Amino acid sequence: MLSPIRHPASIEAVRYHVRVRGQVQGVGFRPAVYRWAAAQGLTGCVYNDTHGAVVEVEGPAERVEAFLRGLAGAMPRLVRIDYLHHQAVPIRGDTAFIITPSRDSVVADAAVTVDTAVCDACLHEMRSPQNRRHGHALINCTDCGPRFSIIDAVPYDRPNTTMRRFAMCDLCRVEYDNPADRRFHAQPVCCPDCGPRVTLINRDGVEVVGSEDDPPHQAAEWLRAGKILAIKGIGGFHLAVRAGDADAVARLRQCKHRDAKPFAVMVRDVLAARALVQLTEAGEAALQGPAAPIVLAPRLGPSSVAPGLAAEVVPEVAPGTHRLGVMLPYTPIHHRLFDAQPQLGPLVMTSGNLSDEPLVTGNDEALNKLRDIADGLLMHNRPIARGVDDSVVLDLATGPPVLLRRSRGWVPTAIALDGGREAAAAPGLCVGGELKGTIAVVRRGEAVLGQHLGDLKHPAAYDNFRRSVDDMLGLFDVEPAWVACDRHPAYLSHGFAQRWAKDHGIALIEVQHHHAHAAALLAEHDRHDPILAFVADGVGYGDGGAVWGGEVLRVDRRNYQHLARLRPLRLPGGDAAARDTRRCALALLHQAYGDAGLDHPVVDSLGFEALERQTLSAMVRRRIHCVDSSALGRVFDGVAALLGLCQTNRFEAEAPMALEASAFAGDHAADTDTDACIVSVDTTPWAIDLSPLVRRLVDGRMRCEPTPNLAAYFHTGLARAWATLLRQLASDLGLNTIGLTGGVFANESFTLRVSHHLTDAGLTVLRHRQVPPNDGGLSLGQAAVAVACSVGRRKD
Repeated sequence: MLSPIRHPASIEAVRYHVRVRGQVQGVGFRPAVYRWAAAQGLTGCVYNDTHGAVVEVEGPAERVEAFLRGLAGAMPRLVRIDYLHHQAVPIRGDTAFIITPSRDSVVADAAVTVDTAVCDACLHEMRSPQNRRHGHALINCTDCGPRFSIIDAVPYDRPNTTMRRFAMCDLCRVEYDNPADRRFHAQPVCCPDCGPRVTLINRDGVEVVGSEDDPPHQAAEWLRAGKILAIKGIGGFHLAVRAGDADAVARLRQCKHRDAKPFAVMVRDVLAARALVQLTEAGEAALQGPAAPIVLAPRLGPSSVAPGLAAEVVPEVAPGTHRLGVMLPYTPIHHRLFDAQPQLGPLVMTSGNLSDEPLVTGNDEALNKLRDIADGLLMHNRPIARGVDDSVVLDLATGPPVLLRRSRGWVPTAIALDGGREAAAAPGLCVGGELKGTIAVVRRGEAVLGQHLGDLKHPAAYDNFRRSVDDMLGLFDVEPAWVACDRHPAYLSHGFAQRWAKDHGIALIEVQHHHAHAAALLAEHDRHDPILAFVADGVGYGDGGAVWGGEVLRVDRRNYQHLARLRPLRLPGGDAAARDTRRCALALLHQAYGDAGLDHPVVDSLGFEALERQTLSAMVRRRIHCVDSSALGRVFDGVAALLGLCQTNRFEAEAPMALEASAFAGDHAADTDTDACIVSVDTTPWAIDLSPLVRRLVDGRMRCEPTPNLAAYFHTGLARAWATLLRQLASDLGLNTIGLTGGVFANESFTLRVSHHLTDAGLTVLRHRQVPPNDGGLSLGQAAVAVACSVGRRKD
């Protein structure tokens, strides 16, 4: 028992047992309840258990009711209450309100709290010479710091975290035990005398004594001098280099094997971010929020950047795109770097790994894997239980930002699936797709989504995926009764799910790729009624093995009906076209002009060798080794090649990014042009034919019209065409809600234009808010479908 608040017993009292679930452990929930009970003059207790938290509150009825009404508003910033249920219990006559130790129960189903950025109060202490934590680069409290990345088991108590090996000193113990203190039961609480320590080592593993014996200070000097550093944060290592040093950036690209994919940069503060990118109010709020993600926003032109700042981020940091990913320091170590060196400009902060491999988390692992890249390692000895990458959001000109990678700061926040915590659905496992892999465990009618796992085709990423399955099932104490996967038989996650189901004797639920995208959108918005979903991406396994990716479905969580699609392209070499965008261009030309398109003069600009062109043209004419694909992503690839913007996708979506970047600078007058809006409704499913749009682009290319204008024309014409189709279908079916999902909706120009056309027609548009529109959201969609079908079977 801790620090009782004593009040005289009331002769007119009631007592309630209050069950609370949500993000309530390790975030200051219990001391806040303690203080709120004191303000109401109540007695009772509050404690954690493996379901969440329990409050026993006793006192005059009107005060108890006021306590319950105001409970949510009395909570700290990280508390999230998802479920609160109270019931009357017998009076005990308590004379104190106390905080009691955590209690165990049979099933561990408490929510696990997210990792969050260091708070202002901790930063103030870290920067105050009089404070005992002055300069402490691992400072934290109940309002900030590591959570998911250090927990080994629930309930979230220090013995169940990687901090258990660090014994608290007497001063930290006093804070930890005091309910009135900001560090009451802050499990990572520490100070320079008793906690983990920060060190700087060179690539040979030798510790470096920096100026003033301050590792961050010396590390900042190294960065200023053009060195590459590996820096350990909350969920793993970053590789950092000064963003204004072109030679250092080039060396980092070469060593990391990341030739062209844009890097994100960390800037000192929001003022420095505003000097580089154009942030909306919502984007700025996300940048400064507890999750502290990377925010993708349009770069300011040279004339808009303050003098001297343009050179602080060289073009090689983010080539081929009009956006720059910016983030703020979110750990005390990051802040110490910038504090130590006032002249330190923006820093490239990219994941500490070789391209496509999992994030490096351990110190020995970092020295082994990163020593050939980094000149030194700035690290601490607080172990990381699991790697958690930075989250990424896209700042839109209108509306809330869109999550593109849901990881640190968001995971493992649960999403309700069927509206009730006493759900009938059995627990399960969802293994997502193959690119942008995520997994989810289902329990108590909600999906708990794990962190971003990357491309499972890389052997190290696949091994990490398998470990993450075991980790999530163990952490949340889930014994699956079923496992859900994508229907694509070649996905590694599909094969894993098949073996898992067989080995454990449980049901295998295969969920169609685009149904999962749409179901994720429905789950986010707590919708169970049918909607019209426009699902647009690069590739997905459709009905009968067809290659889908530009589809319109009438969909609910249990079923879907295929209503419309993009007229399929004949892609030579199938999957090879996803990398070689010129093949997509040939397919577009063949569709627009027939066989004559393969000999069109514009093909000369695609850069084929003579034999290569002859072979690919023959493949298309004769339909040899070709795949018919309705994937809208391949259209973006092909148009980028036709306009001379990108002939090879060196990383996923490089060509669409270049196309959107060009359109950003173009004239969008094509909004009023209806020639591009050609919809064919004489087939089942309906087909949208983009041939007139392609012919217009090719004519413009041959007349040497400005490429940005043609890129803009493509976006506006394409959006108008799809919106025309969607409006017609919605009218025919009597539906008034359109869902937009799939990786193509990471394209701001296309997304906003389709949305505007639909809302102007009086339709409701659903877009993603809690999970990415890309394949990172598939595991949630699989969970929504599986639970809906499971609940449905139980009710039948």
